[in-house]
Amino acid sequence: MPEKMTKRNNYKELLKEKEYSKLLVANLVNRFGDSLDAITFTWLIYHITQSASLAVLIYGLNVLPNIIVQPFVGPIVEKMNKKKIIVATHLLRGIIISAFVLIYMFGKVNPFIMAGFTLIITTIESFNLPASGAFVPMVVKKEKLSHAISLNESLSSAVSLIGTGAAGIIIARFGVQFTMMIDAATFFIAMFFILLIKNYEDNQPVVNNEAKSAKKAKNNFSYRAMLKDGFKYVLGNKILVNYAIMAVMMNFLLVPLNALEAPIAENVFGLGSTLLSVMGMASSLGVIVGSAITPAIIDKFKTKNTLFVCGVLLGSFMTCIALGRFVSGIAFAGYLLGGICYFMMSGATAVLCGVVKIQFFSVCDRAYLARAGAVMGASSAAAMPLASILVSCVLVKISSLHLILGCGVTTVVLMIIVMFSSMEFDLKETEVSNAA
Repeated sequence: MPEKMTKRNNYKELLKEKEYSKLLVANLVNRFGDSLDAITFTWLIYHITQSASLAVLIYGLNVLPNIIVQPFVGPIVEKMNKKKIIVATHLLRGIIISAFVLIYMFGKVNPFIMAGFTLIITTIESFNLPASGAFVPMVVKKEKLSHAISLNESLSSAVSLIGTGAAGIIIARFGVQFTMMIDAATFFIAMFFILLIKNYEDNQPVVNNEAKSAKKAKNNFSYRAMLKDGFKYVLGNKILVNYAIMAVMMNFLLVPLNALEAPIAENVFGLGSTLLSVMGMASSLGVIVGSAITPAIIDKFKTKNTLFVCGVLLGSFMTCIALGRFVSGIAFAGYLLGGICYFMMSGATAVLCGVVKIQFFSVCDRAYLARAGAVMGASSAAAMPLASILVSCVLVKISSLHLILGCGVTTVVLMIIVMFSSMEFDLKETEVSNAA
């Protein structure tokens, strides 16, 4: 059984590891570009289409490849060099964004071209996601993995906060083209830092003929067999299935909260866009704090207890949003209540996601990381469009406030059911010993 982190293995010591630092810088640069991209493309899509329905359609296309393509590229990624895939996908996305900027500068962009570029970029991302997930344990030792993932999530949230705030200023001052050029440049910079990484696993020599034979057998394993084997592995691992259920459930229940921020600010709190900014900053701070404390929580508490407490906190503060109607139109009280609710919800969600992500690496066999990660990623992503359709239908009958209240209560009830169910989230002592 792996020993707990010692005092030396803290965040400060982790940053001294050159290979991890390169990976961290690459991820942070990439996240900054993503935050610029999110604001720029959102503005650009509506500006070009002048249609909310077309904007929603393009958003749907953006999610689609991650649901349909990702599970089937897992076996391909599993057989290939993860570092090369990450480098190639960064390079391709940088080139495609640069090409889009040129087309935009010549005034040739239309909704069909935007939809096409969106599909291409997200399809490439479907290769990047499983490769990136499988690459992390190659660079970071297992005993430092929880701190490495948490530090990445905390700093990434801080960078996203900066990028989101900077995006509006850059667009207003320098224009959309310049902002998108920065976005393209972040892919090339991230690619450069990934190239500098000396892959920990690849540096390990093959020491005997048996290992050589195993490696050759893996390379000769057919795509169909690997695909089938990957699905069979995930479905046959009860703990992975339980984590997949949790991921789908959380994504499904969080869609209304994310989609209805504007109606909440306007109709519940009686305040304008300033409250949206307050809620956004509070959410970012919650993610930073939640991600930072995740390793300590994993060390001290059982996973099931952590999921239960965080789920109940999430559902409870979701229902507390309804209190906004009692301070409607009162700026200070509204900002304070909204900020606290979103800080607590985001903090709890960050711990939930962090625990699931870290424990996934602990539970999943290294030989199945890319395939299992692709299957789980697609499963959780599929919950989002399904929930969006359901929310659209439900809102015809009930108000945004009642929908959020219903989601909050449902979250608490589901977490109570999970807590008292037979679902397992931790490896047993014997399984840990066998996996070591």
